[in-house]
Amino acid sequence: KEIQSLKEQVDKLQTELHSLKQGTKDITQLLTFYIPSQTVKRMLNKVLEKLDEDQVQMPDYALKSAGASIVQSRTTRSYRHNRGKFFWLSFPMLVFVKSPEVILQPSNYPGNCWPFPGSQGETVIKLAMEIIPRAVTMEHIPKKISPTGEISSAPKDFAVYVSIFLKQGTLLGEFMYNCEGDLFQTFQLKNELSEFMRYVKLKVLNNWGHPEYTCIYRFRPSAHIYFSES
Repeated sequence: KEIQSLKEQVDKLQTELHSLKQGTKDITQLLTFYIPSQTVKRMLNKVLEKLDEDQVQMPDYALKSAGASIVQSRTTRSYRHNRGKFFWLSFPMLVFVKSPEVILQPSNYPGNCWPFPGSQGETVIKLAMEIIPRAVTMEHIPKKISPTGEISSAPKDFAVYVSIFLKQGTLLGEFMYNCEGDLFQTFQLKNELSEFMRYVKLKVLNNWGHPEYTCIYRFRPSAHIYFSES
C-alpha cells in the first residue's frame, strides 16, 4: 500500500515537471516570436558592455597591466598590520603587508588598498607611456560597504607632481578628496604643461582622521594627448 502511494506521488511529480518544461518552452517560443534571438543577443551584449565600461571614461596611464609600475625607492613603506600574520604550525612567521602596486589595479573592494603609516606619505609612479597630464582621479570605497562603517583612513588633501626623470618634479596642484562625495573623484590639474612626462608623484598631506594609517585604493592620471612609443 505504501509502495503504491509512493508510485502515485512520483507519477504526479513527473507530470508537474513535464508541464513546467513545456511552459518554459512556450515562453521561450513566445519571446522569440516577438523579439528575434539576434536582437536579444545584441541587447544583452550592450548591457554587458555598459557594465564593463570604466566609470571615469578616460584612459588610465597608471595601469599595471598596461606597463605602469611603482618606484619603490621613492615610495613610503607600507603599513605593517600586526593583526594580519602568516602562521606556520601555530607560530607567527610573517606580517602581512599590502604592496603599493595595488593602487595600479582596478579592484576596488574593501581591504584591497595600499596602507601606509600615519596620515602623510607618497609614492612615485612610472607611467605606461609618456603623456601630457591634464587630470588625476582618486578612488575609495563608500562608507556603506566599509566593514567599520566609516572611511576615516581615506586620503584628504594631496599634491601631484610630475617629471620626465626621477627628480623632485613640477607641482601640478593640491586637491582634496571628499569622503562624502563620489567614489571616483577627478581633478583637473591647475598648472598645465606642454612637455611630455613619464613619472607622477602622489603626495598625501593628511587623511580624514584615522590615527594609525591611510589607505589608497586607486590613483590614476589622465591625458588628452599622449606619446606613442611605437
